[in-house]
Amino acid sequence: MPADGQDAMWSQGWEQAVRFREALLDGFPLPTLPAVPVRLNAGEVAHAELVLDYSRFYGQNVTYSQSSGFYFGSPLFVAAGLAGQAIGNSVARSRAQAMAAPQWREFQRVTVYLTDQRLLALVDGVRWLSWYHSAMMQIQPFLGQWNVVQLFEDCEPLRWSGPAAPWLAVALVRLGYGLDHVRDLPEMNLLSRPVVGGSPDSGATGIADDLSHGGHTPLM
Repeated sequence: MPADGQDAMWSQGWEQAVRFREALLDGFPLPTLPAVPVRLNAGEVAHAELVLDYSRFYGQNVTYSQSSGFYFGSPLFVAAGLAGQAIGNSVARSRAQAMAAPQWREFQRVTVYLTDQRLLALVDGVRWLSWYHSAMMQIQPFLGQWNVVQLFEDCEPLRWSGPAAPWLAVALVRLGYGLDHVRDLPEMNLLSRPVVGGSPDSGATGIADDLSHGGHTPLM
């Protein structure tokens, strides 16, 4: 797809978020969907179907093997063998430490259903997961980097990225914290002006570091 086509997707996503925020502040309700292809709770209302890039932030246990051996021959040969073995073990240890460090993992593009109670997504193509708004302790909208991070009390941080992320950020702030936060939260005020450029800026900060940018499918 040409670069200008990609820029148009990002610009459209931003404009939709701007209009959505303005509509909420003008007293309009969230949109609703007549039906979704997943089973909802009794009385649960579906608001949107979105396509977003999903990732989670956590560390993990990693094991690695250290090589050992016996070297026979001249002192130079033995020294070279031991040095090579030490280097190999050091590389394996460093690689394992890097893999174990807390970082964003499970990168994938998913379809997300937003309801008045939660977010639902089919992860890895086999698992339906839910994240309830009532369990969300904090929301971090990094709109300049086109992503929104949710922090929970009992599970790993969750990140949603892509052209629809600003729209989702507005919806989550409204559902999780109320209309006052949609109006007054500093990050939400970014949506009072047009997007600058089409693609995400580099240099994300805080827990949103290392966001990988690329072509995304437009969302709504």
